[in-house]
Amino acid sequence: MKKINCYLSLIALLCVFVSCRKDFAQVDTLSYTLAVRYPSLYPQVFAAGATVTIKNTFTGEISKLTTNTDGEVNLQDIIPGVYTVMVNREITEEESQAITGRVGKAFLNASIASLRIQESGKTEIELRGGAIGGFVIKEFYYTGSRTPNNATYLYDGFVEIYNNSTDTLFAGGISFGATKPGSTIATKFLEDQQNVYLASLWTIPGTVGVDHPVAPGKSIVIAVDGINHKTDPKGNPNAPTDLGAGIADFETYFNPPGNSNDTDSPDVPNVTLIYSSSLTVFDWLPGVNGSGLVILSPDDYADYETVTEPGATAPTRYVKVSTDKVIDGVDCVANSTITLDKKRLPNTIDSGVAFVGGGVGTAKSVIRKVREEINGVKVLMDTNNSSSDFTINDSPSPKSYSK
Repeated sequence: MKKINCYLSLIALLCVFVSCRKDFAQVDTLSYTLAVRYPSLYPQVFAAGATVTIKNTFTGEISKLTTNTDGEVNLQDIIPGVYTVMVNREITEEESQAITGRVGKAFLNASIASLRIQESGKTEIELRGGAIGGFVIKEFYYTGSRTPNNATYLYDGFVEIYNNSTDTLFAGGISFGATKPGSTIATKFLEDQQNVYLASLWTIPGTVGVDHPVAPGKSIVIAVDGINHKTDPKGNPNAPTDLGAGIADFETYFNPPGNSNDTDSPDVPNVTLIYSSSLTVFDWLPGVNGSGLVILSPDDYADYETVTEPGATAPTRYVKVSTDKVIDGVDCVANSTITLDKKRLPNTIDSGVAFVGGGVGTAKSVIRKVREEINGVKVLMDTNNSSSDFTINDSPSPKSYSK
């Protein structure tokens, strides 16, 4: 009799537990709407057919949905919490005139690093972006490699800039630069979505619109050090890259006043150093955990304002550049655990992040994916969302393509 009573008590407890779980689900889930809109200057308002990816930052659960004719996705029975939202909309040649008022494909995107959903409601998201074409960052190798003695070797890095248009472009006079290195700590600079803040800034020498022509589907490579790192006595046999003459088009010779530790390769011409937040380092080191990297339209950036980071105790100064000057950018972070609020670049430049993972010495790069091939010329992905556009390259190799 005692045993039966125990069983009855256990059944009663289970019934109470199940009842509580049911009540919990009914009380704690809610509905929420995400409304996606085209940029304000577009003829159409509601972004139908946009892809919305929403991730619960606590559980890691990811949902991918498509907006309806009103440009909305209606989330039903969603658990309250903090979510990351990413939106992409590809506009085809056929759609372009009606939607954008222009001719040609376009890629639009937007993101919200932390959307707190605690009650039923609605959030509007405005897409940004534009037509494909122009210069883009094709590959960024920043992690360095390991020597046979397992020492860190950081001089085999490079940036590759690719002509993703149908016209010949000229690299003379364009600039590129990197933000402060990637970190698990958010930067106050990200609160300003109208500017980028650069720890280093370089310019490709030459006359704007005249020098250094780059044909469609071709690229230029800027090396940290312009040598064959595999075979040069000053190099590293474990390095993945040959960046000597015929491969690298330029190198970053770091020679500010009072610092001449960098080696100037006689076979590869130099880009011009405009600014560095530190003059004591002995080479251009964008950060082994990545950084925000941008290419900029021609201008006299030597006259631009430098500022310290809000709230920072260090006196380090960064060049402040309007996002209007940015041709392209990629925001690199350490690994997949870094959330969007730790980005270095505004969402209008890159609404996602790219990463290699593993930190220093991994000898891997991030490389832009190939979207399609037209008449033998590869067109690269360019949605202004590096989470979608880039992949990890296990064997960095200038002027090659993602596999």
